[in-house]
Amino acid sequence: MSNSETRRKAASARLEQIRTKSASFRPHEEEKCIFAADVMLGRLAKWLRIAGFNVLYSNKFSDDELISISNREGRILLSRDTRLLVRKSVKTFIYLESENTLDQLKQVLEQIRQARLPALLTRCLSCNEALVEAPRESIQDRVPAFVYKTQSSFKSCPKCGKIFWAGTHRASVLRTLENLLYR
Repeated sequence: MSNSETRRKAASARLEQIRTKSASFRPHEEEKCIFAADVMLGRLAKWLRIAGFNVLYSNKFSDDELISISNREGRILLSRDTRLLVRKSVKTFIYLESENTLDQLKQVLEQIRQARLPALLTRCLSCNEALVEAPRESIQDRVPAFVYKTQSSFKSCPKCGKIFWAGTHRASVLRTLENLLYR
């Protein structure tokens, strides 16, 4: 048997083990889902944050740290890494079938049975912190002049200091999320 054939068989066995292990995962409808995303899922983490979910993500976490945080904080581990998910210490997880970010997002929303999004555009896309209203005067020299003139409402991240406003891409983002939910 060739090396590539052996690897394919091992990968197939891991995938079957993961599907069996994940079959028991069904979150309660009233349960507030929080997530931990592995290093391969930065774009998914960003989209989930846009949707209002609490998603821990860093490309600096080792697999062991990610599993520990997921278990300790009750976070659903999101991963495409079959070697990570077959570990006995992994408890609650979603194995993402697709490499496509929007397909992954749709799978997560379906698997957690999410009929509506928790709180759109309320989390920092960089550090996951909940955003707070920012008085318009306080951000004048922190945003472009045109943005300051044309926008009336701003939010800021208390952790990293980033400023957010309803830019031109907002409608497109909301339309994408709506299409995923109601298809």
